[in-house]
Amino acid sequence: MRHNRNIHIALATAEPDVANRLLRSMQHELPSFSIKASILLIGSSKSSLFYKFCVPVDIIESVTFSPPIVDSRNICQQHLQRKMNQEGSIGFILDDDLLWTIPEHKFISLIEQLIAKECDMAFSALSGDSPIPKEYTRASPLLDVLMAISDADASDKSVAIQRYISCIDISELGYVECNAHHDFYSFNQRNFCRYEVNISSMQWHGFIDNLVKGKTTTRQVELPSVITPAGGRERGGATLIFNADVLSIKNDAIRSIKLISRRSDMIMATDVAHASFKLFKTPPMLEHRRNESFDTHDCNKIIGDILGYALVESRDSVDFCSKKFTKNLSQRIKQTNVIIRESSIMLQLLERWLHDHKYIGIEESKLLKSMLSENKLLMPALLSIDMPLILKSFNSFVMMRDTACALSATE
Repeated sequence: MRHNRNIHIALATAEPDVANRLLRSMQHELPSFSIKASILLIGSSKSSLFYKFCVPVDIIESVTFSPPIVDSRNICQQHLQRKMNQEGSIGFILDDDLLWTIPEHKFISLIEQLIAKECDMAFSALSGDSPIPKEYTRASPLLDVLMAISDADASDKSVAIQRYISCIDISELGYVECNAHHDFYSFNQRNFCRYEVNISSMQWHGFIDNLVKGKTTTRQVELPSVITPAGGRERGGATLIFNADVLSIKNDAIRSIKLISRRSDMIMATDVAHASFKLFKTPPMLEHRRNESFDTHDCNKIIGDILGYALVESRDSVDFCSKKFTKNLSQRIKQTNVIIRESSIMLQLLERWLHDHKYIGIEESKLLKSMLSENKLLMPALLSIDMPLILKSFNSFVMMRDTACALSATE
């Protein structure tokens, strides 16, 4: 593997300004590197084609619609593979809402270590906002805050909050760092790991606004400090490529009539691992700066996420198990429904307490009500998922993969 100062980035974006912010941050922090990019413009207008980026950019394609993420990533991978082979560059596949944070000397040390380990592909951790559906970033912080209110306010104004808190069992194990920012794993009313919040210094507008957007509030993402082997089930939002051959392995997803599963990058990562490529995880090189996107308020985003994780967890070695998939999917739908329901209850409790203490005004009330409205739409959408249809789509997914594998073996 070669160590040079050429970097080629591939990404899809609906917002050239956001993508350019990322490229500019890399250009600033990596002055001795030659940085180029290939960009798939989605949901774009004609004016996007003439946008002036800060580094040389090839427009892979410009489409007025928003293709499924699995398709966007495969288009970017195919283009990046060609560019890496032509230029001998180090490759990156990145989400667009990121900022480069690691200084050049640390990045050079990092890639030298990875090359010494004969790394083919590496997954960078992300600092900043949690790269998960916003609905999964609210319940645990809300409970953190309600517990702090219950401790700090013994007046009649907090009676309803105290009644709610009385049904929660606090974990005696202290903080559970793994997935502490992800409600599916951290919001456990029978064994809740509380994070301390200082109510007296709370900036309520900022807290509420961050809840709406799914940005960081009371909980941080756990960040690794050293390079470790990857197991092949990592997220691919910030993926570093040394061996262009890994890009021949495509992202994959379940495709139903109205739903397409997310987490196709995790399927690709597992396939790469099974193909005996060497994978690693690294400390963060980039920070996630969450912004409004084309599917921010779409119920199908979190449903696609639920489908994707159920699919990833149904894998037994190379094969996918329909029983595991059905069980995982049912459990995720049930738990997510609990999370959304309890989030709504806590939002109402918090709004009443904030109003009673005159801590918020009309704008903050609107923001709180917007989350309640989204939850009101999401809960029936979760309950109306057509399980027989999804299972049929899962079986089609498995059949297509088996067929592709058989054809590959005969070539």
